[in-house]
Amino acid sequence: MIELEKKESSAEFPKNSDSAGGPANKNKNGSRPAAYWGHGELNLTGERRETIMSRLTQYGLAVVSAGLLAMGASGAQAANGPGVTDKEILICSYQPMTGKVSSYFRMGKGANAWFKHVNDTGGINGRMIKYKMVDDKYEPARTMNIVKRFVERDKCFAIVAPLGSAPTKAVIDYIVSKNVPLIGAGTGAAKNVFYKSRYVFPLYPPYDKEGTDLVRFTKEVFGAKKIGVIYQNDASGKTHLKGIKVGLKKYGVEMVAAEGYEPKEVDLSAQVIKMKNANVDALICSCAPEPAAKVYTERAKFGWKVPVINVFFGKSPKVPELAGKAAVEGVYFATIFREWDDPNPKIQEAKQILKKYYPEEQPDAVHLWGFTGAQVFTEALKRMGSGDITRARLLDTLEGIDNWKGSVVPVVNIGEVGPGDEAVKHLLVPGMNYVVYKGGKFRPFTPPWEK
Repeated sequence: MIELEKKESSAEFPKNSDSAGGPANKNKNGSRPAAYWGHGELNLTGERRETIMSRLTQYGLAVVSAGLLAMGASGAQAANGPGVTDKEILICSYQPMTGKVSSYFRMGKGANAWFKHVNDTGGINGRMIKYKMVDDKYEPARTMNIVKRFVERDKCFAIVAPLGSAPTKAVIDYIVSKNVPLIGAGTGAAKNVFYKSRYVFPLYPPYDKEGTDLVRFTKEVFGAKKIGVIYQNDASGKTHLKGIKVGLKKYGVEMVAAEGYEPKEVDLSAQVIKMKNANVDALICSCAPEPAAKVYTERAKFGWKVPVINVFFGKSPKVPELAGKAAVEGVYFATIFREWDDPNPKIQEAKQILKKYYPEEQPDAVHLWGFTGAQVFTEALKRMGSGDITRARLLDTLEGIDNWKGSVVPVVNIGEVGPGDEAVKHLLVPGMNYVVYKGGKFRPFTPPWEK
Protein backbone atom coordinates (compact mmCIF):
# COMPACT_ATOMS: atom_id res chain seq x y z
CA MET A 1 0.00 0.00 0.00
CA ILE A 2 1.43 3.35 -1.05
CA GLU A 3 0.38 6.14 1.29
CA LEU A 4 0.95 9.84 0.78
CA GLU A 5 1.70 11.94 3.80
CA LYS A 6 -1.43 13.77 4.97
CA LYS A 7 -1.77 16.79 7.23
CA GLU A 8 -3.19 16.03 10.63
CA SER A 9 -6.73 17.40 11.09
CA SER A 10 -8.20 18.39 14.45
CA ALA A 11 -11.69 17.32 15.45
CA GLU A 12 -14.25 20.08 15.95
CA PHE A 13 -17.63 20.00 17.66
CA PRO A 14 -20.61 20.94 15.44
CA LYS A 15 -21.89 24.39 16.07
CA ASN A 16 -25.25 23.09 17.20
CA SER A 17 -23.73 20.47 19.49
CA ASP A 18 -24.71 19.92 23.07
CA SER A 19 -21.04 19.08 23.76
CA ALA A 20 -18.80 21.50 25.59
CA GLY A 21 -18.95 24.87 23.91
CA GLY A 22 -22.40 24.30 22.31
CA PRO A 23 -25.50 26.36 23.09
CA ALA A 24 -27.35 23.76 25.16
CA ASN A 25 -27.80 24.29 28.91
CA LYS A 26 -27.29 28.05 28.72
CA ASN A 27 -29.24 30.80 30.44
CA LYS A 28 -31.12 33.34 28.36
CA ASN A 29 -28.16 35.68 28.59
CA GLY A 30 -25.91 33.01 27.11
CA SER A 31 -24.07 32.12 30.32
CA ARG A 32 -23.95 28.69 31.98
CA PRO A 33 -25.91 28.16 35.20
CA ALA A 34 -23.66 27.75 38.21
CA ALA A 35 -24.65 24.10 38.72
CA TYR A 36 -23.59 23.31 35.13
CA TRP A 37 -20.03 24.30 35.91
CA GLY A 38 -19.98 22.56 39.26
CA HIS A 39 -20.22 25.75 41.31
CA GLY A 40 -22.93 26.92 43.69
CA GLU A 41 -25.61 24.87 45.41
CA LEU A 42 -28.58 22.99 44.03
CA ASN A 43 -31.86 23.41 45.91
CA LEU A 44 -33.06 19.78 45.55
CA THR A 45 -35.54 17.74 47.56
CA GLY A 46 -34.23 14.67 49.45
CA GLU A 47 -35.87 12.27 47.00
CA ARG A 48 -34.43 14.11 44.00
CA ARG A 49 -31.02 14.22 45.66
CA GLU A 50 -31.05 10.44 46.28
CA THR A 51 -32.00 9.78 42.65
CA ILE A 52 -29.13 11.88 41.36
CA MET A 53 -26.63 10.31 43.77
CA SER A 54 -27.79 6.84 42.73
CA ARG A 55 -27.27 7.69 39.05
CA LEU A 56 -23.87 9.18 39.75
CA THR A 57 -22.84 6.03 41.60
CA GLN A 58 -23.99 3.87 38.67
CA TYR A 59 -22.12 6.15 36.27
CA GLY A 60 -18.95 5.91 38.37
CA LEU A 61 -19.12 2.12 38.42
CA ALA A 62 -19.62 2.11 34.65
CA VAL A 63 -16.56 4.32 34.19
CA VAL A 64 -14.46 2.07 36.41
CA SER A 65 -15.65 -1.04 34.55
CA ALA A 66 -14.89 0.56 31.21
CA GLY A 67 -11.45 1.51 32.48
CA LEU A 68 -10.72 -2.04 33.59
CA LEU A 69 -11.84 -3.41 30.22
CA ALA A 70 -9.65 -0.88 28.45
CA MET A 71 -6.70 -1.87 30.61
CA GLY A 72 -7.30 -5.51 29.75
CA ALA A 73 -7.48 -4.74 26.06
CA SER A 74 -4.36 -2.59 26.35
CA GLY A 75 -2.54 -5.45 28.06
CA ALA A 76 -3.51 -7.83 25.27
CA GLN A 77 -2.40 -5.29 22.69
CA ALA A 78 0.92 -4.78 24.50
CA ALA A 79 1.69 -8.48 24.06
CA ASN A 80 2.22 -7.73 20.37
CA GLY A 81 4.93 -5.40 19.11
CA PRO A 82 4.31 -1.85 17.82
CA GLY A 83 2.18 -1.75 14.68
CA VAL A 84 0.77 -5.23 15.27
CA THR A 85 -2.85 -6.17 15.93
CA ASP A 86 -4.59 -9.52 15.67
CA LYS A 87 -5.68 -8.52 12.14
CA GLU A 88 -2.82 -6.44 10.71
CA ILE A 89 0.92 -5.75 10.76
CA LEU A 90 2.20 -2.32 9.73
CA ILE A 91 5.63 -2.20 8.11
CA CYS A 92 7.22 0.76 6.37
CA SER A 93 9.72 1.74 3.67
CA TYR A 94 11.33 4.87 2.26
CA GLN A 95 11.58 4.90 -1.54
CA PRO A 96 12.73 7.31 -4.31
CA MET A 97 9.32 7.43 -5.98
CA THR A 98 10.26 10.65 -7.76
CA GLY A 99 13.50 12.45 -8.55
CA LYS A 100 16.69 11.69 -10.47
CA VAL A 101 17.00 8.06 -9.35
CA SER A 102 13.31 7.17 -9.37
CA SER A 103 14.03 4.08 -11.47
CA TYR A 104 15.10 2.51 -8.17
CA PHE A 105 11.50 2.69 -7.01
CA ARG A 106 11.29 -0.67 -8.77
CA MET A 107 12.52 -2.09 -5.47
CA GLY A 108 9.48 -0.77 -3.63
CA LYS A 109 7.18 -2.01 -6.38
CA GLY A 110 8.68 -5.49 -6.16
CA ALA A 111 8.15 -5.64 -2.41
CA ASN A 112 4.68 -4.15 -2.64
CA ALA A 113 3.65 -6.64 -5.34
CA TRP A 114 4.64 -9.53 -3.07
CA PHE A 115 2.74 -8.12 -0.08
CA LYS A 116 -0.36 -7.54 -2.24
CA HIS A 117 -0.12 -11.17 -3.37
CA VAL A 118 0.18 -12.35 0.23
CA ASN A 119 -2.87 -10.33 1.31
CA ASP A 120 -4.96 -11.45 -1.67
CA THR A 121 -4.22 -15.08 -0.81
CA GLY A 122 -5.28 -14.83 2.82
CA GLY A 123 -2.46 -12.99 4.60
CA ILE A 124 -0.10 -14.58 7.12
CA ASN A 125 -1.69 -16.60 9.92
CA GLY A 126 -4.83 -14.47 9.81
CA ARG A 127 -3.03 -11.11 9.59
CA MET A 128 -2.84 -8.73 6.64
CA ILE A 129 0.36 -6.85 5.78
CA LYS A 130 0.00 -3.09 5.53
CA TYR A 131 3.04 -1.84 3.62
CA LYS A 132 3.49 1.92 3.87
CA MET A 133 5.89 3.48 1.38
CA VAL A 134 6.77 7.17 1.41
CA ASP A 135 8.74 9.14 -1.18
CA ASP A 136 12.07 10.47 0.10
CA LYS A 137 13.35 11.47 -3.36
CA TYR A 138 16.71 9.89 -2.36
CA GLU A 139 17.34 12.92 -0.15
CA PRO A 140 18.79 11.89 3.25
CA ALA A 141 17.36 14.85 5.19
CA ARG A 142 13.91 13.99 3.91
CA THR A 143 14.50 10.31 4.75
CA MET A 144 15.26 11.18 8.38
CA ASN A 145 11.98 13.07 8.81
CA ILE A 146 10.05 10.23 7.20
CA VAL A 147 11.65 7.54 9.35
CA LYS A 148 11.00 9.48 12.56
CA ARG A 149 7.32 9.59 11.61
CA PHE A 150 7.39 5.87 10.83
CA VAL A 151 8.70 5.10 14.31
CA GLU A 152 7.19 7.75 16.56
CA ARG A 153 3.83 8.45 14.95
CA ASP A 154 2.94 5.42 12.83
CA LYS A 155 4.48 2.82 15.18
CA CYS A 156 5.80 0.70 12.32
CA PHE A 157 6.73 -2.82 13.38
CA ALA A 158 9.74 -3.00 11.03
CA ILE A 159 11.29 -1.22 8.07
CA VAL A 160 11.40 -3.63 5.13
CA ALA A 161 13.06 -3.29 1.70
CA PRO A 162 13.87 0.45 1.77
CA LEU A 163 16.16 1.89 -0.90
CA GLY A 164 19.43 3.74 -0.91
CA SER A 165 22.94 4.04 0.49
CA ALA A 166 22.89 7.72 1.42
CA PRO A 167 19.33 7.61 2.86
CA THR A 168 20.07 4.46 4.89
CA LYS A 169 23.36 5.86 6.18
CA ALA A 170 21.44 8.90 7.42
CA VAL A 171 18.85 6.93 9.41
CA ILE A 172 20.40 3.62 10.48
CA ASP A 173 21.71 4.91 13.83
CA TYR A 174 18.26 6.23 14.72
CA ILE A 175 16.47 3.06 13.55
CA VAL A 176 18.73 0.80 15.63
CA SER A 177 18.50 3.10 18.67
CA LYS A 178 14.73 2.55 18.61
CA ASN A 179 15.11 -1.25 18.32
CA VAL A 180 13.33 -1.33 14.96
CA PRO A 181 14.33 -4.19 12.61
CA LEU A 182 15.83 -2.98 9.31
CA ILE A 183 15.39 -5.78 6.79
CA GLY A 184 16.79 -5.93 3.26
CA ALA A 185 17.78 -2.29 2.68
CA GLY A 186 18.87 -1.71 -0.91
CA THR A 187 22.48 -0.80 -0.20
CA GLY A 188 25.82 -2.52 0.08
CA ALA A 189 27.46 0.45 1.80
CA ALA A 190 29.79 -0.49 4.65
CA LYS A 191 27.81 1.25 7.38
CA ASN A 192 24.79 -0.96 6.72
CA VAL A 193 26.57 -4.25 6.01
CA PHE A 194 29.03 -4.05 8.90
CA TYR A 195 26.74 -2.40 11.44
CA LYS A 196 27.11 -4.02 14.86
CA SER A 197 23.51 -4.83 15.68
CA ARG A 198 21.08 -7.74 15.61
CA TYR A 199 18.44 -5.38 14.22
CA VAL A 200 20.13 -5.01 10.81
CA PHE A 201 19.65 -7.58 8.01
CA PRO A 202 21.61 -6.41 4.91
CA LEU A 203 20.33 -7.42 1.50
CA TYR A 204 23.50 -8.08 -0.46
CA PRO A 205 27.32 -8.23 -0.22
CA PRO A 206 29.29 -5.09 0.64
CA TYR A 207 30.33 -2.74 -2.14
CA ASP A 208 33.99 -2.90 -1.18
CA LYS A 209 34.07 -6.66 -1.80
CA GLU A 210 32.36 -6.13 -5.14
CA GLY A 211 34.92 -3.43 -6.02
CA THR A 212 37.79 -5.81 -5.30
CA ASP A 213 36.17 -8.53 -7.43
CA LEU A 214 35.65 -6.12 -10.32
CA VAL A 215 39.38 -5.34 -10.42
CA ARG A 216 39.98 -9.07 -10.76
CA PHE A 217 37.39 -9.12 -13.55
CA THR A 218 39.20 -6.38 -15.50
CA LYS A 219 42.48 -8.29 -15.25
CA GLU A 220 41.34 -11.85 -15.93
CA VAL A 221 38.56 -11.13 -18.45
CA PHE A 222 39.84 -7.95 -20.16
CA GLY A 223 43.59 -8.46 -19.60
CA ALA A 224 43.81 -4.91 -18.25
CA LYS A 225 46.91 -3.41 -16.61
CA LYS A 226 45.61 0.17 -16.30
CA ILE A 227 42.04 0.94 -15.35
CA GLY A 228 39.81 3.98 -14.88
CA VAL A 229 36.86 4.34 -12.51
CA ILE A 230 33.74 6.48 -12.73
CA TYR A 231 31.86 6.39 -9.43
CA GLN A 232 28.85 7.96 -7.73
CA ASN A 233 30.06 10.51 -5.18
CA ASP A 234 28.20 9.07 -2.21
CA ALA A 235 28.52 6.20 0.27
CA SER A 236 28.01 3.55 -2.41
CA GLY A 237 30.58 4.88 -4.85
CA LYS A 238 33.17 5.66 -2.18
CA THR A 239 32.83 2.16 -0.73
CA HIS A 240 33.32 0.67 -4.18
CA LEU A 241 36.42 2.83 -4.59
CA LYS A 242 37.78 1.59 -1.27
CA GLY A 243 37.43 -2.02 -2.42
CA ILE A 244 38.90 -1.23 -5.83
CA LYS A 245 42.05 0.10 -4.17
CA VAL A 246 42.38 -3.18 -2.28
CA GLY A 247 42.01 -5.04 -5.57
CA LEU A 248 44.72 -2.96 -7.25
CA LYS A 249 47.32 -4.27 -4.81
CA LYS A 250 45.93 -7.77 -4.76
CA TYR A 251 45.84 -8.24 -8.53
CA GLY A 252 48.68 -5.97 -9.65
CA VAL A 253 46.56 -3.47 -11.57
CA GLU A 254 47.07 0.31 -11.75
CA MET A 255 44.26 2.86 -11.48
CA VAL A 256 45.30 5.81 -13.65
CA ALA A 257 42.07 7.82 -13.45
CA ALA A 258 39.10 8.10 -11.07
CA GLU A 259 36.25 10.56 -11.55
CA GLY A 260 33.19 11.02 -9.36
CA TYR A 261 29.76 12.35 -10.26
CA GLU A 262 26.89 13.67 -8.17
CA PRO A 263 23.66 11.63 -8.13
CA LYS A 264 21.73 14.56 -9.66
CA GLU A 265 24.39 15.34 -12.28
CA VAL A 266 22.97 15.57 -15.80
CA ASP A 267 26.10 15.64 -17.99
CA LEU A 268 28.88 13.05 -17.55
CA SER A 269 30.77 13.86 -20.75
CA ALA A 270 33.68 15.44 -18.82
CA GLN A 271 34.24 12.24 -16.84
CA VAL A 272 34.19 10.10 -19.98
CA ILE A 273 36.64 12.43 -21.78
CA LYS A 274 39.09 12.20 -18.85
CA MET A 275 38.90 8.40 -18.94
CA LYS A 276 39.52 8.36 -22.69
CA ASN A 277 42.45 10.77 -22.41
CA ALA A 278 43.99 8.62 -19.66
CA ASN A 279 44.14 5.78 -22.19
CA VAL A 280 42.81 3.15 -19.77
CA ASP A 281 42.69 -0.53 -20.73
CA ALA A 282 39.31 -1.03 -19.03
CA LEU A 283 36.68 0.99 -17.21
CA ILE A 284 34.84 0.17 -13.99
CA CYS A 285 31.56 2.08 -13.75
CA SER A 286 30.13 2.34 -10.23
CA CYS A 287 27.02 3.84 -11.76
CA ALA A 288 23.26 3.72 -11.20
CA PRO A 289 21.11 3.07 -14.31
CA GLU A 290 20.57 6.68 -15.44
CA PRO A 291 24.22 7.81 -15.02
CA ALA A 292 25.40 4.54 -16.58
CA ALA A 293 23.28 5.26 -19.63
CA LYS A 294 24.89 8.70 -19.90
CA VAL A 295 28.37 7.19 -19.71
CA TYR A 296 27.64 4.67 -22.47
CA THR A 297 25.99 7.32 -24.63
CA GLU A 298 29.13 9.49 -24.43
CA ARG A 299 31.39 6.47 -24.94
CA ALA A 300 29.53 5.63 -28.18
CA LYS A 301 29.56 9.27 -29.29
CA PHE A 302 33.38 9.33 -29.05
CA GLY A 303 33.68 5.95 -30.76
CA TRP A 304 35.56 4.68 -27.70
CA LYS A 305 35.59 0.88 -27.55
CA VAL A 306 37.15 0.39 -24.12
CA PRO A 307 35.72 -2.70 -22.30
CA VAL A 308 33.48 -1.90 -19.34
CA ILE A 309 32.20 -3.70 -16.23
CA ASN A 310 29.34 -1.99 -14.35
CA VAL A 311 28.48 -2.58 -10.69
CA PHE A 312 25.39 -4.66 -10.06
CA PHE A 313 23.04 -1.85 -8.99
CA GLY A 314 23.39 -0.35 -12.46
CA LYS A 315 22.05 -3.45 -14.22
CA SER A 316 18.65 -2.48 -15.53
CA PRO A 317 16.69 -2.49 -18.81
CA LYS A 318 16.57 1.25 -18.23
CA VAL A 319 20.22 1.48 -19.38
CA PRO A 320 19.74 0.31 -23.01
CA GLU A 321 16.36 2.04 -23.05
CA LEU A 322 18.01 5.41 -22.35
CA ALA A 323 21.36 4.94 -24.12
CA GLY A 324 20.22 2.73 -27.00
CA LYS A 325 21.02 -0.96 -27.41
CA ALA A 326 24.05 -0.30 -29.61
CA ALA A 327 25.70 1.92 -26.99
CA VAL A 328 25.37 -0.81 -24.32
CA GLU A 329 26.32 -3.76 -26.54
CA GLY A 330 29.18 -5.73 -24.98
CA VAL A 331 29.03 -4.03 -21.56
CA TYR A 332 29.38 -6.43 -18.60
CA PHE A 333 27.39 -6.09 -15.39
CA ALA A 334 27.72 -7.68 -11.99
CA THR A 335 24.44 -9.11 -10.68
CA ILE A 336 23.17 -10.89 -7.58
CA PHE A 337 20.01 -12.51 -8.90
CA ARG A 338 18.86 -14.96 -11.53
CA GLU A 339 17.56 -13.56 -14.81
CA TRP A 340 13.81 -13.20 -15.25
CA ASP A 341 13.74 -15.79 -18.03
CA ASP A 342 15.23 -18.40 -15.68
CA PRO A 343 12.81 -21.38 -15.55
CA ASN A 344 13.07 -21.53 -11.74
CA PRO A 345 9.48 -21.69 -10.37
CA LYS A 346 10.08 -18.94 -7.79
CA ILE A 347 11.35 -16.53 -10.44
CA GLN A 348 8.42 -17.29 -12.73
CA GLU A 349 5.97 -16.88 -9.85
CA ALA A 350 7.48 -13.47 -9.05
CA LYS A 351 7.24 -12.52 -12.73
CA GLN A 352 3.51 -13.29 -12.80
CA ILE A 353 2.91 -11.45 -9.53
CA LEU A 354 4.73 -8.34 -10.77
CA LYS A 355 2.77 -8.45 -14.02
CA LYS A 356 -0.53 -8.70 -12.12
CA TYR A 357 0.02 -5.75 -9.80
CA TYR A 358 2.32 -3.59 -11.95
CA PRO A 359 1.50 -4.50 -15.58
CA GLU A 360 3.36 -1.43 -16.86
CA GLU A 361 6.68 -2.57 -15.35
CA GLN A 362 9.41 -4.27 -17.37
CA PRO A 363 10.92 -6.79 -14.89
CA ASP A 364 14.49 -6.13 -13.86
CA ALA A 365 16.92 -7.00 -11.06
CA VAL A 366 15.86 -4.10 -8.83
CA HIS A 367 12.36 -5.55 -8.54
CA LEU A 368 13.98 -8.70 -7.18
CA TRP A 369 15.72 -6.71 -4.44
CA GLY A 370 12.25 -5.85 -3.13
CA PHE A 371 10.90 -9.36 -3.56
CA THR A 372 13.81 -10.77 -1.55
CA GLY A 373 13.36 -8.66 1.59
CA ALA A 374 9.57 -9.03 1.43
CA GLN A 375 9.69 -12.82 1.02
CA VAL A 376 12.19 -13.32 3.84
CA PHE A 377 10.04 -11.15 6.14
CA THR A 378 6.84 -13.07 5.37
CA GLU A 379 8.63 -16.40 5.79
CA ALA A 380 9.64 -15.34 9.30
CA LEU A 381 6.04 -14.32 10.06
CA LYS A 382 4.78 -17.72 8.91
CA ARG A 383 7.20 -19.46 11.24
CA MET A 384 6.11 -17.26 14.15
CA GLY A 385 2.54 -18.59 13.93
CA SER A 386 -0.67 -16.87 15.02
CA GLY A 387 0.48 -15.92 18.53
CA ASP A 388 2.02 -12.69 19.75
CA ILE A 389 4.23 -10.99 17.17
CA THR A 390 7.13 -9.11 18.74
CA ARG A 391 10.36 -7.66 17.41
CA ALA A 392 12.43 -9.95 19.65
CA ARG A 393 10.67 -13.03 18.25
CA LEU A 394 11.16 -11.70 14.72
CA LEU A 395 14.94 -11.43 15.20
CA ASP A 396 15.15 -14.94 16.64
CA THR A 397 13.03 -16.36 13.82
CA LEU A 398 15.00 -14.63 11.07
CA GLU A 399 18.24 -16.00 12.50
CA GLY A 400 16.66 -19.47 12.35
CA ILE A 401 16.23 -19.32 8.56
CA ASP A 402 18.75 -21.80 7.20
CA ASN A 403 19.07 -23.39 3.75
CA TRP A 404 15.70 -21.91 2.76
CA LYS A 405 14.91 -22.16 -0.97
CA GLY A 406 11.46 -20.63 -1.04
CA SER A 407 12.32 -17.21 -2.49
CA VAL A 408 13.71 -15.62 -5.65
CA VAL A 409 17.17 -16.12 -4.13
CA PRO A 410 18.64 -19.62 -4.74
CA VAL A 411 19.21 -20.20 -1.03
CA VAL A 412 18.93 -18.05 2.12
CA ASN A 413 21.13 -18.73 5.15
CA ILE A 414 20.90 -16.12 7.89
CA GLY A 415 23.54 -16.38 10.61
CA GLU A 416 23.42 -15.34 14.24
CA VAL A 417 24.73 -11.96 15.34
CA GLY A 418 25.93 -11.79 18.92
CA PRO A 419 27.20 -8.86 21.00
CA GLY A 420 29.88 -7.02 19.04
CA ASP A 421 29.23 -9.00 15.84
CA GLU A 422 28.65 -7.30 12.49
CA ALA A 423 25.43 -7.48 10.50
CA VAL A 424 27.27 -9.07 7.55
CA LYS A 425 26.33 -12.40 9.21
CA HIS A 426 22.71 -11.49 8.47
CA LEU A 427 23.19 -11.17 4.68
CA LEU A 428 20.12 -12.26 2.73
CA VAL A 429 22.05 -12.67 -0.54
CA PRO A 430 25.70 -13.73 -0.12
CA GLY A 431 27.06 -14.15 -3.67
CA MET A 432 27.75 -12.26 -6.94
CA ASN A 433 27.27 -13.27 -10.60
CA TYR A 434 27.88 -11.62 -13.98
CA VAL A 435 26.06 -10.94 -17.26
CA VAL A 436 26.95 -9.31 -20.57
CA TYR A 437 24.53 -7.25 -22.66
CA LYS A 438 24.54 -8.84 -26.10
CA GLY A 439 21.99 -8.92 -28.90
CA GLY A 440 19.48 -6.89 -26.90
CA LYS A 441 19.58 -9.13 -23.81
CA PHE A 442 21.47 -9.57 -20.57
CA ARG A 443 23.13 -12.95 -20.97
CA PRO A 444 24.85 -15.01 -18.25
CA PHE A 445 28.65 -14.84 -18.22
CA THR A 446 30.99 -17.02 -16.17
CA PRO A 447 34.42 -15.52 -15.36
CA PRO A 448 37.49 -17.81 -15.44
CA TRP A 449 37.72 -18.24 -11.65
CA GLU A 450 34.15 -19.58 -11.44
CA LYS A 451 34.53 -22.25 -14.14
